[in-house]
Amino acid sequence: MSYRTDQELLISQLQNIFLIDKCIRVNNYDIGEFIEEIPAIFFTNSKGNMEIGNLNKSGEEYSQLTKDEINNLGFDYYLKYMHPETIRKTGPRFLEFYNTADDEKVIGDFQFIKNPKINQYEAFFTVSKPFKENELLLTSCNPISNLKWVCNKIERIVGEELYVRNNFFQFQNLTNRELEILKLIASGDTNSRISEKLFISIETVKQHRKIIKRKTECRNIVELVRFAQAFDLI
Repeated sequence: MSYRTDQELLISQLQNIFLIDKCIRVNNYDIGEFIEEIPAIFFTNSKGNMEIGNLNKSGEEYSQLTKDEINNLGFDYYLKYMHPETIRKTGPRFLEFYNTADDEKVIGDFQFIKNPKINQYEAFFTVSKPFKENELLLTSCNPISNLKWVCNKIERIVGEELYVRNNFFQFQNLTNRELEILKLIASGDTNSRISEKLFISIETVKQHRKIIKRKTECRNIVELVRFAQAFDLI
């Protein structure tokens, strides 16, 4: 693996959480079993009450707590292990994301979490995304000092999926309406049919089509279909 800058490692973390989601769904893996293969602190939360549903061995070893013990602590867990600035600044960002994000978006941010083994705070980069169909949130949380090793290991597990990586930010930049129209375009609907389905004018459909092609850098319908397939829109 070639040398990567700190910024590239952070971007890889965002991409990896997306690819892990895709890998689990496409292969119909059991989430609890699959995340044990992830060499990182990894857990799932219920999107409703944020209760932890799965916590891998790496997470238990770092926190020295089981998922049930963390759930029983509730908000006291955050007060005990999260730095006050993380609770004040980062916490609200994640809560807003959890309440408003659709299934295609990811979030990443820095946090300071107490290592109970040494009773000191360590810098982490945490990434999260909604998990389609299950009303869960997939979250990976890793010390900054360990990101390169974690990224390399995860990439070996989920595969490079270069097309997804190379088009990741183009996909993230599409609005919900643009994703909806792209799905219809890739499914073979004409401008007229899309207009009827979405109750918008044909001119509006054409304008969306131009914007989608510009944002995705797709030149024709064949490339739009490939893009839609790669991100599971069709």
